[in-house]
Amino acid sequence: MMRCASLSVLALLSGGSLAYADQGLAIGGAIGTTGGGLEATAQITPGLQVRGGYNIFSYGLSETFDDIAYQGDLDLTSWGAFVDLRPFLNSFVVSAGAFIGDKGLRVGAAPSSSVRIGNQTYSPAQVGTLSLTADLAETAPFLGIGWDTTFQGDGVFGFRLMAGAMMSGAPEISLAASGGLLSTDPAFLAEVSREEQNLRSDVEAYEIYPVVQAGLTFRF
Repeated sequence: MMRCASLSVLALLSGGSLAYADQGLAIGGAIGTTGGGLEATAQITPGLQVRGGYNIFSYGLSETFDDIAYQGDLDLTSWGAFVDLRPFLNSFVVSAGAFIGDKGLRVGAAPSSSVRIGNQTYSPAQVGTLSLTADLAETAPFLGIGWDTTFQGDGVFGFRLMAGAMMSGAPEISLAASGGLLSTDPAFLAEVSREEQNLRSDVEAYEIYPVVQAGLTFRF
């Protein structure tokens, strides 16, 4: 029974023919929540294609974490590798893969009024500058669905729309203080460490990142 089911799936993905020979190649560009990117796509069978590409994304960010205003950048620049299935042998695709590369949040704060760090309140002169980093997983799995006309019909141009989620897991968070009157004080550094733990729940919003992309492709 298992063998019959496996053969049925293979037949579906191959469009009912194990001798399919009309593979295709395409290149394209896309923009979306992962920035701008270039991709190359190879059609293996009418029901299966693979994609690889590079996305450039660096976004200026102003965000308040635990009542402290930070400014900096969210960087999601990464390589991508994906497998797209066409379960109905039309333009509808189900996609799985990963975004690979160093990704994360780099922000800083220079308080202009007293702020609470950990369980204590400090003046701007005591705090100096706060630096917060939140590193996302280097390999972030992706799942999505979309509409891709690249290998449909006889035209050389296609349209691709993809929506899904990049799952980076819990970020690795680091908070440091420098340039303040208490920057080497053990009691103050203990509160900075406590504040680092407090920030985890605020930064967890980046654990699952929504991906929406739209682009055009050119088929060879």
